[in-house]
Amino acid sequence: MSDMSKRIKELREKHGMTLEQVGNIVGVGKSTVRKWETGDIANMRRDKIAKLAEALHTTPAYLMGWDVDIEDTSYKIEAADADAWDKLNAEFNPQAVQEAIALYQKFQELPPEKQAEFQSFLEFLQSKS
Repeated sequence: MSDMSKRIKELREKHGMTLEQVGNIVGVGKSTVRKWETGDIANMRRDKIAKLAEALHTTPAYLMGWDVDIEDTSYKIEAADADAWDKLNAEFNPQAVQEAIALYQKFQELPPEKQAEFQSFLEFLQSKS
């Protein structure tokens, strides 16, 4: 059983969820969730990892074994963000991923008005390129 498999099972049990409940949230059958937990399916689609992380109240990074806080529930990836997730994974660089996570966590700590200012500033910078 891989670390990812163990994490999936531990989080599902921690949250008192059944295989079927997790499968319904992710959009797969309970047998697929069981195979993820036993390691019979080792290569998961990125959109499924994102949905699974959301269902288990964690991050895709935690599920994949990167060093992030298990309790960080502030990160959620929507289906529309799957392209960005695919790009990040295709260009996987562990250091860059850690830096992106750290930046995102700092952003989440800002009050809403500062988040809006930051987003406006980014839009300004993008318009100049």
